[in-house]
Amino acid sequence: MSTPSTPPSTGTAAGESAGRGRLRMQAAVDAVMRALLRSPLHRLLSAKLMIVTVVGRTTGRVYANPVGYAESDGALLVGTAAGWRRNLRPGEPVRITWRGRERLADWEVISGENEIAEPYRIILTQNPTHGRFAGISLDADGNVDREQLRAALGRGTVVVRLRPRSMR
Repeated sequence: MSTPSTPPSTGTAAGESAGRGRLRMQAAVDAVMRALLRSPLHRLLSAKLMIVTVVGRTTGRVYANPVGYAESDGALLVGTAAGWRRNLRPGEPVRITWRGRERLADWEVISGENEIAEPYRIILTQNPTHGRFAGISLDADGNVDREQLRAALGRGTVVVRLRPRSMR
């Protein structure tokens, strides 16, 4: 899958090789992020990153995904077009590692243009780097650029709103 900062594969052997190289690099970076976010050093990253752990619907494989987030009204907002969100199961909480602690969180997916605009504004205000990955920026008035938002929605971008449960 391509992102705004990475061109789609050309279908050539060289393009496919470069794509595999990017995937291997991303997997290595994700492994380092997971290790740091689960360690006492999590404080270096926890202000902007957490781990969302899902179980594959068909494979049963466990996927631990480092993701950027923003906080709003007791919820954590995650903007993503990644496939892990398809493994969220209705009515079941998801496991997150947030601020060094593992806990359950209730979730909802937000996907309509009007519904997603404000959560995305919050995400981009708190975590501007996310905009480079999502291909979405804020306009001069501090609102989400609607044309970029529509393009991101067309690529499958959603916001997942997570509400962490208390630790027991």
